[in-house]
Amino acid sequence: MKQLLSAFLILGACVHLSTAKHVDGMVGLKGHLPRQRDIERFMKSQVQASNFTTSDSLRRIRANRAADIKDSFLHAWRAYKKYAYGADEINPLTLEAVTTRNGWGATLIDSLDTIHIMGLEDEFKEATDKVRAINFDKNDGEPSKVFETNIRYIGGLISAYELSNDKVFLKQATALADIMLEAFDTPTGIPWQMWDVQTGTGGSETGPSTLNNLAEIGTYQLEFFRLSQLTKDPVYHKAAQRVYDVVLDRNVPKKGSVYSVPGLYPIFIDIKTGKFLSGKPNLGGGSDSFYEYLIKTWALSGYQLQRSLDMWKESLKGIKKYIVSRGSDKRMYMGIGDDEGLDSISDTFTCFFPGTLALASRLLNDSESMDLAHELLLSSYNTFARTPTHIGPENFGFLPDGDDDSDLLLAQRGEIKKYGFYLDRPYYLMRPEVIESIFYFYRITGDEKYADWIWEIWQGIKANCAVEGGFAGLRDVRLGREGGLIGKQESFVFAETFKYLYLAFTEPNVISLDDYVFSTEGHPFKRSFSFNGTF
Repeated sequence: MKQLLSAFLILGACVHLSTAKHVDGMVGLKGHLPRQRDIERFMKSQVQASNFTTSDSLRRIRANRAADIKDSFLHAWRAYKKYAYGADEINPLTLEAVTTRNGWGATLIDSLDTIHIMGLEDEFKEATDKVRAINFDKNDGEPSKVFETNIRYIGGLISAYELSNDKVFLKQATALADIMLEAFDTPTGIPWQMWDVQTGTGGSETGPSTLNNLAEIGTYQLEFFRLSQLTKDPVYHKAAQRVYDVVLDRNVPKKGSVYSVPGLYPIFIDIKTGKFLSGKPNLGGGSDSFYEYLIKTWALSGYQLQRSLDMWKESLKGIKKYIVSRGSDKRMYMGIGDDEGLDSISDTFTCFFPGTLALASRLLNDSESMDLAHELLLSSYNTFARTPTHIGPENFGFLPDGDDDSDLLLAQRGEIKKYGFYLDRPYYLMRPEVIESIFYFYRITGDEKYADWIWEIWQGIKANCAVEGGFAGLRDVRLGREGGLIGKQESFVFAETFKYLYLAFTEPNVISLDDYVFSTEGHPFKRSFSFNGTF
């Protein structure tokens, strides 16, 4: 299967290459390769600040805060190990093992690099032995998301390999990737949303349809590029880049159509035809990491994948014009929009974007976009800072500046006056995006206020979410524990939330943004791997 797919991908992608020695994605949207002088200029870009405060008193505070976060991570990890070790998740309220991601141990693998970064040597060794015994040819008998398998399992294994140099992780990452490549064997090369490794059949969340979404077709490029580098096998990179080939070749922006603004892609796509179906463009769930991986994969490639950079720039133009809007509280928000108008609703997933935009701004020396990133960070942080718990909701809405509020419910109007936004879905599931973006700003600016913001959020999480089995969700961030807890603790709590919390208080050179690129699941990949245009 892998050999057949490789042949298909080579045939399908050859039209995009000006010469066989250049890998897929190096030719830009206007048919040009990256210029050497541009690459050299980008190489000089420094992402992290050099002005971090280094007083002894502040270092003690930071060390104590890092230790506090590490202790809480260990509390959650030990509960997982005691009650659900090797399972995908633990229900932190009932202490039961939960199968959600094939049954291979999503929490185990997603947590590996966080455990390594925290210096937990015994826990890492035990987890390594557990990973060594996993057989990816067998699962729980249920189809699961290909996208989640990639970001949690394959990404987690690659990062664990890069940090530890233990080849068992690369071996297992490659074995799993080879299995999941079968999900890309479709008429277009766009992967199925759901895949059953036992039967080799695909489908979507809604059944046997050929529907998928933007994020779940465009969040392989980072992991698969690095896996091709590590294995010297281009098949993974080709599979991921084929998605861009199809998206660009089979969809032409046209005013009045579902795809009307260049670079602002609708959410839903048919993997059989490669054409967009519906879903107004936004930066939230179902779209978010597609845009994130454009700039991050370009950076990871040593600035060689010109097409990814061109796509990012094109998308950013549309985002600035149609997605970003100032609210009635004068803060800048991210909504759902295109050239037919803006829907002023958002979700916590969008809050990754200020950090990613800040990263891109440093890489490209784009001060205007950095200013916008900061404005977007303020509104994202505000969704946490203004609530009684210092924890933000899953979904929220805002009133565009100058708009009439007559279409809003009375309660929504009251919350806009109180918070600056209204809560649409008031629950919290320990998601990391706001913390992640604040972490980026701390590392990029060196301003200690951002670390203090993260500490404030952490105090809210500890007070409201800590339970015997780890950390539970909140049913209503306005009410905290009194509003009820949710028995859900996804693997990203260990992979992302705790990692960004912890790294905000380590020495800044620990997983420096000048040395690593974080995946959408918070897995750091080294930027030091050289890439000369071939594998």
